[in-house]
Amino acid sequence: MASFSSGCGTIMYPERRGQPAGLVDWKVVGLDTLGLMFFFVPGVIAFAVDFNNGTIYLPQESYDVAETKGGTNQLTEISIPTDHLSEHEIGVVVSNHAGQEVKLARGQYQTQPLDSIDNFWTVSKEMRVQA
Repeated sequence: MASFSSGCGTIMYPERRGQPAGLVDWKVVGLDTLGLMFFFVPGVIAFAVDFNNGTIYLPQESYDVAETKGGTNQLTEISIPTDHLSEHEIGVVVSNHAGQEVKLARGQYQTQPLDSIDNFWTVSKEMRVQA
C-alpha cells in the first residue's frame, strides 16, 4: 500500500524533493501514467505526490540540459595539485568556482581523466553509455 501512495519520482529521485517547478521529466510522467492506467486512484496519488514534492521536474541546472541547448554554458578548466585530490578538497575547489556548495559523496558521482577541457562532452557521453 505504501508503494501505491507515493510517486515514482519520489521513489526514484529522492534528491529532487523540494526543487522548484521547471522542465518535466517525461520518464517520471510515463511511469506515473502507467500507474494511472492500471490503478486509477494510486496513479492520481502518484502524480499529486510527485508534483507536490517537485520530483516530477528535472534538476534546474545540469550539464545535460546545457548540452542539449548547444553547450552554451562556459566550461572552465581547473587544475588541482595531485597531492590535494581528495573528495573534500575537490568539492571545496569546485564550490568556490561554481558559486554554490558542492558535496561529493562516494557512489554519487563518476570521474574520468580528461586530456583537455575540449573533450568534456565526448567523455561525458561515453560515461553515460558505460553506466
